[in-house]
Amino acid sequence: MFTDMHPALNIFLVGGIALLLSTIACRLLIFIRLLDQPDSERKLVSQKKAVPSSGGAGFIPAGFLALAASSVLFQLETPIGWLGLGVVAMLLIGLFDDLSNINAKLKLGLQIAIGVGIAMMGVYADAIAPGFGKVREFGAIGGILLAVVWFVTVTNAVNFMDGANGVSMGMATFASMGFCGVAGFAGEWELALAAAALTGALIGFLFWNVAGRLFAGDAGALGVGMALGGFSILLVKARPEFVFIPAILLSPFLVDVLLTLNYRVKRGDNFWEAHTMHVYQLGLKPPLSLKHWQVAIGHWMIAANCAALGFAAAAIGYEAPLVIFIGVTLLGCAMHVRIRRAAIAVGLLDDPNSNEEQSQRQVDEGNA
Repeated sequence: MFTDMHPALNIFLVGGIALLLSTIACRLLIFIRLLDQPDSERKLVSQKKAVPSSGGAGFIPAGFLALAASSVLFQLETPIGWLGLGVVAMLLIGLFDDLSNINAKLKLGLQIAIGVGIAMMGVYADAIAPGFGKVREFGAIGGILLAVVWFVTVTNAVNFMDGANGVSMGMATFASMGFCGVAGFAGEWELALAAAALTGALIGFLFWNVAGRLFAGDAGALGVGMALGGFSILLVKARPEFVFIPAILLSPFLVDVLLTLNYRVKRGDNFWEAHTMHVYQLGLKPPLSLKHWQVAIGHWMIAANCAALGFAAAAIGYEAPLVIFIGVTLLGCAMHVRIRRAAIAVGLLDDPNSNEEQSQRQVDEGNA
């Protein structure tokens, strides 16, 4: 019955199974009550009371179960493999961090180790075709190094943006949906099935997360980040001409995180320390004091547009991925800079270029 169906219909079935399993698993996690306490300045911006966390321990296994079911129902091979092991490893690191707090440098070291291991087992691309008939080959070593950098960057970008109900996991849902559509368009149905499973699992989680009843925790954010980073590599490995597609789909994460990092470096901050300077965090603070759902919807709209543009770039082909990537990046940077300048104007942020602010920081550092 199921084996005669078009692969696109299989995608909807896998996503539906993942959604159902995720909704149930996340409800069980709420009952277990692994609580996240508002015990830091960063958390107090968006959290007023203890809330069940580590939702990734529910929705990520739900996605894997949906993929396992697909291999039985549809008799298809699914790309759980080494990328799946990487996702599980990140999930376990995040879960341990949720329960006992891992040192930031140790956590980064473990992420790099996982990235190296997964890349060395074949999850890397050794060539790209950026456009204009050009092909760039990196070889195995270059491909592995680039894959590790991408894994770590995407994983932490997803994690850094996970601080308000629905924001990070909502954007990840649209990114995963975009990977599913692009992979299906390219005929990479195994990758499309994996992305469909993650999409369905995330939607099941968002049912509880948007209402503020369950957080993803580091378990969810790190696991999802690894999955999206892996989808990127597998897509480019199969279709080198799609090298800019992952950057388009993930630009809502990358633009905010990288420009916020740039701002903090200008201020002389330790970039690995927790903070409250992302755009979504600024929106939650007075005088704006936006609701979580308002901040989430704004980010979802951007992510949905990027998913649509990513699919359009793949469908048009030629140099469209490069052109759309440049356009999305420039527009995202312009929006980010404008919002940050407005935040400086109302006193939500310091002006890192101000001589007065620089002098005050030097005084503070001297007193410390």
